[in-house]
Amino acid sequence: MSSCAPRACCRSRAPPTLLDITAKIVAAAIPFQRIEERYERIPEPVQRRVVYWSFPRDERDICMYSSLARAPPDDHRNIAFCRGLKLLEAGCVENVLQVGECPLIAPAPVY
Repeated sequence: MSSCAPRACCRSRAPPTLLDITAKIVAAAIPFQRIEERYERIPEPVQRRVVYWSFPRDERDICMYSSLARAPPDDHRNIAFCRGLKLLEAGCVENVLQVGECPLIAPAPVY
Protein backbone atom coordinates (compact mmCIF):
# COMPACT_ATOMS: atom_id res chain seq x y z
CA MET A 1 0.00 0.00 0.00
CA SER A 2 1.42 3.39 -0.92
CA SER A 3 0.85 6.43 1.18
CA CYS A 4 0.53 9.89 -0.27
CA ALA A 5 2.27 12.77 1.40
CA PRO A 6 0.11 15.87 1.87
CA ARG A 7 1.06 17.64 -1.33
CA ALA A 8 -0.98 19.94 -3.53
CA CYS A 9 -1.46 17.21 -6.14
CA CYS A 10 -3.01 14.87 -3.58
CA ARG A 11 -5.40 17.28 -1.88
CA SER A 12 -8.95 17.08 -3.05
CA ARG A 13 -10.46 20.33 -4.17
CA ALA A 14 -13.87 21.28 -2.89
CA PRO A 15 -16.49 21.62 -5.62
CA PRO A 16 -17.64 25.17 -6.37
CA THR A 17 -20.58 26.36 -4.34
CA LEU A 18 -23.98 26.90 -5.90
CA LEU A 19 -23.54 30.61 -5.13
CA ASP A 20 -20.29 30.75 -7.13
CA ILE A 21 -21.72 28.82 -10.07
CA THR A 22 -24.80 31.03 -10.20
CA ALA A 23 -22.87 34.28 -9.70
CA LYS A 24 -20.50 33.36 -12.52
CA ILE A 25 -23.39 32.68 -14.92
CA VAL A 26 -25.23 35.86 -13.91
CA ALA A 27 -22.08 38.01 -14.19
CA ALA A 28 -21.43 36.69 -17.70
CA ALA A 29 -24.97 37.45 -18.85
CA ILE A 30 -26.16 40.58 -17.05
CA PRO A 31 -24.36 43.83 -16.13
CA PHE A 32 -24.41 44.35 -12.35
CA GLN A 33 -26.01 47.78 -12.77
CA ARG A 34 -29.08 46.13 -14.31
CA ILE A 35 -29.27 43.63 -11.48
CA GLU A 36 -29.25 46.47 -8.93
CA GLU A 37 -31.95 48.35 -10.84
CA ARG A 38 -34.17 45.28 -11.20
CA TYR A 39 -34.03 43.86 -7.68
CA GLU A 40 -34.77 45.90 -4.58
CA ARG A 41 -32.73 43.79 -2.15
CA ILE A 42 -29.72 41.70 -3.06
CA PRO A 43 -27.98 39.85 -0.21
CA GLU A 44 -24.42 41.08 0.29
CA PRO A 45 -22.77 37.67 -0.26
CA VAL A 46 -24.55 37.44 -3.62
CA GLN A 47 -23.47 40.98 -4.55
CA ARG A 48 -19.84 40.22 -3.71
CA ARG A 49 -19.69 37.03 -5.80
CA VAL A 50 -21.44 38.60 -8.82
CA VAL A 51 -19.09 41.60 -8.68
CA TYR A 52 -16.10 39.25 -8.34
CA TRP A 53 -17.10 37.30 -11.45
CA SER A 54 -17.99 40.48 -13.39
CA PHE A 55 -14.35 41.31 -14.00
CA PRO A 56 -11.90 39.38 -16.17
CA ARG A 57 -9.61 36.83 -14.52
CA ASP A 58 -7.09 36.51 -17.34
CA GLU A 59 -4.21 38.99 -17.59
CA ARG A 60 -4.67 39.28 -21.36
CA ASP A 61 -8.34 40.23 -20.95
CA ILE A 62 -7.43 42.81 -18.31
CA CYS A 63 -4.90 44.34 -20.71
CA MET A 64 -7.56 44.50 -23.42
CA TYR A 65 -9.98 46.37 -21.14
CA SER A 66 -7.29 48.77 -19.96
CA SER A 67 -5.75 49.41 -23.39
CA LEU A 68 -7.75 52.60 -23.86
CA ALA A 69 -6.06 54.22 -20.86
CA ARG A 70 -2.56 53.18 -21.92
CA ALA A 71 -2.71 54.23 -25.58
CA PRO A 72 -0.89 57.35 -26.78
CA PRO A 73 -3.36 60.25 -27.13
CA ASP A 74 -2.42 60.88 -30.77
CA ASP A 75 -2.94 57.32 -32.05
CA HIS A 76 -6.62 56.41 -31.79
CA ARG A 77 -6.65 53.94 -34.70
CA ASN A 78 -4.90 51.16 -32.80
CA ILE A 79 -6.91 51.37 -29.58
CA ALA A 80 -8.92 48.18 -29.00
CA PHE A 81 -11.98 50.29 -28.12
CA CYS A 82 -11.86 52.12 -31.47
CA ARG A 83 -11.39 48.86 -33.39
CA GLY A 84 -14.35 47.42 -31.51
CA LEU A 85 -16.46 50.49 -32.25
CA LYS A 86 -15.70 50.15 -35.97
CA LEU A 87 -16.75 46.49 -35.86
CA LEU A 88 -19.98 47.49 -34.07
CA GLU A 89 -20.73 50.21 -36.63
CA ALA A 90 -20.07 47.76 -39.49
CA GLY A 91 -22.66 45.36 -38.06
CA CYS A 92 -20.09 42.68 -37.20
CA VAL A 93 -20.99 42.54 -33.51
CA GLU A 94 -23.93 40.50 -32.30
CA ASN A 95 -23.85 40.84 -28.52
CA VAL A 96 -22.35 43.92 -26.82
CA LEU A 97 -21.40 43.91 -23.15
CA GLN A 98 -20.94 47.29 -21.45
CA VAL A 99 -18.20 47.18 -18.82
CA GLY A 100 -18.34 50.22 -16.57
CA GLU A 101 -20.61 53.21 -16.81
CA CYS A 102 -21.89 54.75 -20.03
CA PRO A 103 -23.95 57.87 -19.18
CA LEU A 104 -25.11 58.43 -22.78
CA ILE A 105 -27.09 55.21 -23.10
CA ALA A 106 -29.96 54.28 -20.80
CA PRO A 107 -29.95 50.57 -19.90
CA ALA A 108 -32.76 48.42 -21.22
CA PRO A 109 -34.98 46.86 -18.56
CA VAL A 110 -34.20 43.26 -17.60
CA TYR A 111 -37.21 40.95 -17.47
